[in-house]
Amino acid sequence: MKKLVILFCCVTLLFSVAAVSFASGEKDKGAGAPEAAKPTAVKGKTFKIGYSCISWTIPWMVFYKELFEEEIAKYPQYEVIWHDAGFDFEVMADGLENFIDQDVDMILHFALDSLPMIETYKKIVDAGIPLMLTMDPPDYKAYDYMTSFSGLDTRDAGRQCALLLHNQLGGKGNIALITAPKGSSSELQYTAGFKNELTRLNSGLKIVAEQPGDWDIAVAQQVASDIMTKYPKIDGFYVSDDWMGAGLVRALKEKGYKPGQVKIAAAGGSKGGIQDFKDGWYLGIVDQGPVLCVYQDILFMRAYLEMGEQLPHFAMVRQELINETNIDRFPGTW
Repeated sequence: MKKLVILFCCVTLLFSVAAVSFASGEKDKGAGAPEAAKPTAVKGKTFKIGYSCISWTIPWMVFYKELFEEEIAKYPQYEVIWHDAGFDFEVMADGLENFIDQDVDMILHFALDSLPMIETYKKIVDAGIPLMLTMDPPDYKAYDYMTSFSGLDTRDAGRQCALLLHNQLGGKGNIALITAPKGSSSELQYTAGFKNELTRLNSGLKIVAEQPGDWDIAVAQQVASDIMTKYPKIDGFYVSDDWMGAGLVRALKEKGYKPGQVKIAAAGGSKGGIQDFKDGWYLGIVDQGPVLCVYQDILFMRAYLEMGEQLPHFAMVRQELINETNIDRFPGTW
């Protein structure tokens, strides 16, 4: 609760000085790039927002949406139209085009994988509607079409986890990765951040297996079990989030491992992940709780629409490594 209060106060302060902070974050586009919608401050206006997501049923998204609705209710001039793509990119494209038809004032969007949406993003730009991408960073091909990205730093999460495993294992041993859905922007970035850091460290850690857990506990459990059957002397795991990590912990228990025998580093901050950390299963967890994103997303939306401020092209939230020294500040938020 204390953390939420502090975050709210910080957001309020940031919004009061947005005219200064956002001006410093303006980024020039290259020649030939499509012209993004220009911010125009309109006092006393009501705003219609379209928010589409790959699926609002993903546990992280469920908490994010609940908190977003709670916070945006404080600003009655906003109407949010929610769209759930149900993991179907054609449905997602149709939903975004419907927002265009409704002439919304801004579109917020999390695709999980932005590549199938590029042509639809072009239509949004052509319609003059500002597009803010959220959650995980999009593929670079989406950069020219987004007004701003506000969300997590997936590459940095991977970097922090790689450094943690490298240090704890002394730079040697066999490790495995349980990733986001294979080929998605999220998977590519979480994994690239991890592998790039191992390269920078000249680490001797050997990745013996790399399998998608698809943000699903049961899938991650089966994947982890299969990996440990093939590599019973596995030294460590990197998991893209501790929700899937719950499946890994279940598999470790089934195989007879004790907490700490296999080193685990993950991103997340779920209630289950925090409990597993307290029980000794994790070396550390990079905090990526939804609360970090909600306040920033609403702050940016209001600064653009109400104040006419130019948003930074990229704005990642601060991601702390949850460890034994600070665990009391992280109760788990989803």
